Amino acid sequence: MILTYGDSKRGLVRKANEDAISMKVDHLFLLADGMGGYDGGQVASSLAVESGGRYFSSLPPEKAFSEEGLKEAFCAANRAILAEKRDSPALQSMGTTMVGAAISGDHLYWAHVGDSRLYRYDGGELTQVTTDHSFVMELVSEGKLTKEEMRRHPRKNEITRAVGIDENMKVDTGSMTLSDGTLILICSDGVSGMVEDDELCRLISENPRKTGEDLKALDRSIMEKVYEAGARDNASLLLIQFWN
Repeated sequence: MILTYGDSKRGLVRKANEDAISMKVDHLFLLADGMGGYDGGQVASSLAVESGGRYFSSLPPEKAFSEEGLKEAFCAANRAILAEKRDSPALQSMGTTMVGAAISGDHLYWAHVGDSRLYRYDGGELTQVTTDHSFVMELVSEGKLTKEEMRRHPRKNEITRAVGIDENMKVDTGSMTLSDGTLILICSDGVSGMVEDDELCRLISENPRKTGEDLKALDRSIMEKVYEAGARDNASLLLIQFWN
């Protein structure tokens, strides 16, 4: 059994919500965090989840539910944004992060570009599965910055990879087997940048996750922490709860 819940909110600083989430295609979950100004960010993130979802649904299931199928869907999103930029000079600076997960049985396939994240919660532990494509994460990988320092760095919002920028976009992919009770959290940096991983883990562990209403309550708990911390960016998340 899979329970799901998605939410996307405008923060306290931005004039518009430039995030987009989609659960329109069965067992496909997409989240994008747009960039490129008031109009560009909204266009890019919406195009990404819509075109990516449409391409994914056009594939035969045995092809779609695979790392390669998700990667192709991301590439379709990339082409759609690049095409829109060619037709709309005012949107030249737009692009977006993108995270996707597709579930078949007890197997999850994921794909990722940018600094939005996919986490896995199991047995009381929260693990970040994706690696941020960001300037500060490169410094962390090189041992020049700690994860605590990363959160306060003046260039923490600079991403090194995005959808809609390069025709030869690189997409990270992976897969995992889901256990009874596994929770998947997909979120924009408006969530992960406002709430520490330890706090996210605590909120998940303290909330029951047996019903859709439980997931809605967990979402409220997380969003409350985002706004208490200042909600400096738009905040979006997808919750996917797996039970055998």
